[in-house]
Order: sequence, then structure tokens, then C-alpha cells
Amino acid sequence: MDISRDSSIESAVRITGDTDGPRVVFFSGIHGNEVSGVHAIEKLLFDFFGGTRSLKRGKLTLVRANEQALAVEQRYLKLNMNRLFRDKYEDGVDRICYEFLRTQQLKPLLEACDYFLDFHSAPSAQEPFLVAERKAVDFYSKLGIGQIITGWSKFSAGSIGGDAENFAGSHGAVAATLESGSHFDKGAIDVSCRTAIAMLQMLDMIEPARVEPANKPTIVDMYAVVTKQFPDFRYAGEATNFQPISAGATYAYQNGGPLTVAEDSYLLIPMKPEDTKIGEEVGYLGRKVA
Repeated sequence: MDISRDSSIESAVRITGDTDGPRVVFFSGIHGNEVSGVHAIEKLLFDFFGGTRSLKRGKLTLVRANEQALAVEQRYLKLNMNRLFRDKYEDGVDRICYEFLRTQQLKPLLEACDYFLDFHSAPSAQEPFLVAERKAVDFYSKLGIGQIITGWSKFSAGSIGGDAENFAGSHGAVAATLESGSHFDKGAIDVSCRTAIAMLQMLDMIEPARVEPANKPTIVDMYAVVTKQFPDFRYAGEATNFQPISAGATYAYQNGGPLTVAEDSYLLIPMKPEDTKIGEEVGYLGRKVA
């Protein structure tokens, strides 16, 4: 096993196993206020460096994605890095800001990997969950995470496109995003660490082999993006992830009126309206598929 810094990419460490195998990339800290994945990857690197674990095969690349936002504990400095992983860009995108330039540096890693997992957390989250497209669900459903959201790629041409997961998936990787829990919650660090280890065990890259969980995850397909279009946007009561909404029920208010759903739905990844800018997504709607 060999551990080395990637000389071409800042804050990237490559661990190479003794034999050929999968090329795996783990990102942490795309958003600078989401540190659970950063701590989990540091723990994993320490285990490899100290000899507690050894990479049997393949290549594992560990990346702290948005170093400057991490340094100031902000989601991002100027641009949301997780909306910049694209093959083409619209006119007007700031091509000299840190997040844009850093994304260009990281994209080759995602274009050349076989498996990709991006570690995130949320302002408030009751349970960890994964975001993965249907072609990746079979693999990631075995990691022991109880809830999976699919369908993000349907909106990749809009405001929520440009995420690292779908960029990697569009270039052939089996990709997912882990939302490990709430920001700065130690439990979220533990979830991130367990998930990273379970994934490497499933790929037979480290010992020991992992027993697959007995329970299948709940799978919800995202069908709509909820956008904050007016300053008065607010949820109807406390908003929680995977919160069921009955057909016809009001789940939020905006521009002086109610927002309702036409079918039984789930509210997904609700964000704090006061922390969301006009024109940005403040949540999503989904329907259960499994």
C-alpha cells in the first residue's frame, strides 16, 4: 500500500492498494459548514497511515473540496461549488473566483473514477439519507442507510444541476451523496465514518467483509423543486425531512398564499427559509417508489 499527496490537486491524498481494483473517490467539505465528512475522512486516513487499516486493492482518493470555505466555516465564499460541476457553463459565471477554479481542478478526478461518494450534512436532519440515481441504488442500498432519494438528475439542467454526484455519474461512476445528519453533530461524523468503511468493505478493498443489512431502505423519487421566489416564504409548521404531505394539504406559504401538493408526497431536504436567497431551492417534493 502506498499513501501520497496528489501533486496536481491541493488537499487530495491518494492511497494505492497492492493490486488492481476499483478507483474510488471520496469528497468532503464541498460546503464549508459541513464538516462531518471532513472528520470522517481524516479518521480514515489516520487509520491507513497508522497501519490500523490497509488497502488491499484499487485506488482511494480522499479530497477536502472547498478548503477556503472550510477555513471560514461558510457554505461557500461566492459560488455554490456543488452547482459548478458541469461540462458547459452559462455566460456570466464568474470564471476567476476560487470555487469555479477549484471545481475545474477537481473535475478530472470524477471523470476517471469508478465509484464516488460525496459527504454532506444538513442544518437540521432527523435521520441520515443518501441521494443516488436509480442505476446506483442497488449498490448504495447495501450500506445500511435507511432512506434514499432518487431523481435529482431530472433537474440537472436547472438551478440544482452541477452537483458533483451527477457529474461523476454522467461520466460512468457509480455515485451517491451522503447526508449524514446535522452540522457539527458527532453522530453525523460516526455515520460518515461507518458508511465510508462499509463502502470499501463492499468493494473488497479493506478487511473484513461486511454482512449486508437485512432491511431495505425507503426510496423516494424527487419530482419537484421548491424555490424561494418571495421574501415571505415560510413552511406551514415545523418542516422535517421525509415529512409526509397528504394530497391537497398546505405545506408552505409564499407571496401571501398557500403552497399545496396534488398527490400524496414527501417533503425532502427542507432548508431554513431565512438562510435561503431569492431564486434558490428551499426544499424538494418526492413520491415513494419502494
